[in-house]
Amino acid sequence: MRNGFSHSCYEWWQMRARDFKQSWDRGQKLEEQFYELVKLRDPNARRATPKEQYKHIDFYTDFGTIDVKSKKRIGRADVDEQETIVWLEYKNVQGRDGWLVSCVDILAFERDDDFILVKRKDLLAMANRKCDLTDMVTKSSDALYKGYTRKGREDLITQVKMIDLINLNNRVWSKDGI
Repeated sequence: MRNGFSHSCYEWWQMRARDFKQSWDRGQKLEEQFYELVKLRDPNARRATPKEQYKHIDFYTDFGTIDVKSKKRIGRADVDEQETIVWLEYKNVQGRDGWLVSCVDILAFERDDDFILVKRKDLLAMANRKCDLTDMVTKSSDALYKGYTRKGREDLITQVKMIDLINLNNRVWSKDGI
């Protein structure tokens, strides 16, 4: 036993910490990549401060605030991130307002070769029409257009298809800057 944890609990905790760090590092690298694309379109753009990031804002630009979303796995056991299903966050892990109901103007979703940018309000309106959050499921693989809460968390999330975002008014920014 280490630090009051059983061996299996300690290994689980170490694995979760490693997963969090990898996710954090990947998100920071993605935001850096996106910032280079933003600067091509708005030389006056700036990164959000840590305090501003609590409001789900990553960048301030002349055309609005932006929150960048990386590709996600559908389930925790999945190995790779994918680009066909998008997770939407109504409530965060503490049960507070999630990024879908925040004050941010634009959401930028990562895909393999580009980012698709949509207005948050348009995405929220579409999600409210298509998703039945009262139909709660217990497995992430069943969360398409349904409500889902992860075990031990207070979040409320759902999934939509990437094609739903493509059908909204959007902009596509290539990762290579073209």
